[in-house]
Parts: sequence; structure tokens; C-alpha cells
Amino acid sequence: MNTSARLMLAALTALGIAVLSGCANHPELRPYSAEESRQLQLEALQRQGLSLQAYEQRRLALLRAEQPQEVTDIPANARSTRG
Repeated sequence: MNTSARLMLAALTALGIAVLSGCANHPELRPYSAEESRQLQLEALQRQGLSLQAYEQRRLALLRAEQPQEVTDIPANARSTRG
């Protein structure tokens, strides 16, 4: 092989390595879904080494916090005018 072919091969190899290493270092970032966030919170709770009673209390509090709150409409004529 002549020197220009070796130089071209070295340049292409270096370019290929640079492109592949650049792609590997930048994972796609995205926000966690609600389900993933809940699962992460529960896993973190399991790793805290709490007593069974404390663990159950905190686990139930986490699960209750995720349940949607009921919203009721109050008719305009039922509102209190006292301040």
C-alpha cells in the first residue's frame, strides 16, 4: 500500500471511531412517566430498611397520593356569601 492509501485508511478509521463514540455517550433523555416515577419511589422506599409498620404506612401514603382527587362542582347559588 502506498502512503496516501494508508493515510486515507487512518483518517476513515479515526472518523468512524469518533462518530461511534459520540453516539454512545449521548443517550436519549426523556421525562419519566407517572408509572415509572411511582415504581422508582416504591423501590427507594424498599431500600430504606424501615420496620414493616413504617414501610406499610409510607407505601400506602405513596399509593393514596397518586389516586386522582374527586372534583365536584358547587352550584353558584350554594356558595356562601359570608366572609
